Amino acid sequence: MRSLFKNGKIFLGVNEKQFCSAMVIENDLVLWTGNNSECFNKKVDRIIDLKGATVLPGLIDIHTHPKYIADALHGVACTPPKVNSIADIQRELRNSKEYGKGQNWIEGWGFDETKLAEHRSPNLIDLDQVSVKQPIFIYRSDCHSSVGNSKALELAGINANTPNPEGGEIKHFETGELTGFMKEIAATQLLIKAKSSQSYFDDVNNMVNSSQHYLKNGIVAIGELMGRKKPYDTAKLYEDAVKRGFVPKVAIYYVYDELINNEQNLTKLMNSKFEDKRIMIRGIKIFMDGSISGQTAYTKQPYYENNCGLCLLDEAALKKRVTFACKHHLQLAIHAMGDAAIQLILDVTKNLSPWLKDRPSIRIEHATLLSNEMIQQLKLSKMNYAVVTQPIFLFAESDSYYKYLNQQQLSLTYRLNSLIKSGILTALSSDAPCTPWFEPDSPFYNIYAAVTRKTAKKTTITLTEKITVNQAILGYTKWAAEIGGLHENGELSQGKKADFVILSDDVFEIPEESLKNVYVTETWVNGEKVYGN
Repeated sequence: MRSLFKNGKIFLGVNEKQFCSAMVIENDLVLWTGNNSECFNKKVDRIIDLKGATVLPGLIDIHTHPKYIADALHGVACTPPKVNSIADIQRELRNSKEYGKGQNWIEGWGFDETKLAEHRSPNLIDLDQVSVKQPIFIYRSDCHSSVGNSKALELAGINANTPNPEGGEIKHFETGELTGFMKEIAATQLLIKAKSSQSYFDDVNNMVNSSQHYLKNGIVAIGELMGRKKPYDTAKLYEDAVKRGFVPKVAIYYVYDELINNEQNLTKLMNSKFEDKRIMIRGIKIFMDGSISGQTAYTKQPYYENNCGLCLLDEAALKKRVTFACKHHLQLAIHAMGDAAIQLILDVTKNLSPWLKDRPSIRIEHATLLSNEMIQQLKLSKMNYAVVTQPIFLFAESDSYYKYLNQQQLSLTYRLNSLIKSGILTALSSDAPCTPWFEPDSPFYNIYAAVTRKTAKKTTITLTEKITVNQAILGYTKWAAEIGGLHENGELSQGKKADFVILSDDVFEIPEESLKNVYVTETWVNGEKVYGN
């Protein structure tokens, strides 16, 4: 099938400036791009009149958590603007479709205590007022920490004497009783394991149902940054979901701790030949620190007194993980928000030789606080780095940033303009659902935040780090594809996949303030429409 799309404003994604008005798609690939005046002699099977609409390459969310998204779509959002207090959280939990259904888990996501009227996290007592018979689990906005009710803690085998897991904390009241708050991923995993009794079939079904969610946002490829081997292999989950209709491409990054004790299994995994080429294993994920909003990002300046957050890996542990990634020819994705965490990464790796040729060997996830000196080190180091960052955090979590960071630190947050000017490969992504916003993976809220530097409360932070709309879109297309090794995507040039989106508005001409209101009218994958009228 050869199709001509004409009368459009088509952003090719090749660079910041290149547009065309027509393109020919043959089957699943871009065959030709040019202007309307050049397309009359093209032999095609069908003609689609774009009627002046703006077209972009299919968007790539290169750092997200699809399993969490799939679960969240049937959980309750504990985010503004609908939720502004613990009472609101309780109301939403009671409105859950699981409420009153036997022993089913009631789940929620996205609360941020700085946005709640009580200025504290919900606790076990608050959740027990919703139910003591059904287990309740709520992710904090960073998806690192969480809260469970007494039934959830019981099912997880957690009591007042349970020791803290390494890298996490089970919080207690001053009386010694449990608060229900599980600080950081290691502690949250105790509750996750307790609720993993949900059937594998349910998880596959949830993933299939999430496909339309991505396509409605124009997302044709995703980076799964929390690959697991237990209770089942994440790759198998996607294989089965794709067979049942899940559409986006998936680049999987396994959590290092899930692989380290079974290198033989890893070798087998890396040699896997997936039936569907949309599934690929790209790397491993490690954590250097926590989050700004949780005061656990590892920073050079303290949040208060001597608290500089959590350093989850020392120099020796980081070297071990770098060696592992190099040995197995895997990209290393490192969660690092604080400047002290990023500096440690640079100190350990900047003089090492890159081990990957088709993409950066190391990608720094978030890179929230960056000094000029650190940006120069990223640029001039022997190692090839990329940065994958989320300006939507600045938009949605500004209360936490204003509360926990000083003015000098605020000026160093999400330095997109400086990174791009320095030639450092930089992508935008959502990290969804890990931010307190009701549309955590909306590309256009993220683009709005990157272009305006505005917060949800209309304040602005470091306007000198604004970028252009064109640059922001490259961060969701070409640059994201280059970082994730998704070389068939990211551009609408000859030979690339015919994956593209048609927008409601011309993002290159509308006022900046309107960017967050843009939506996708159609999404095309492999030359066929998969979303839209």
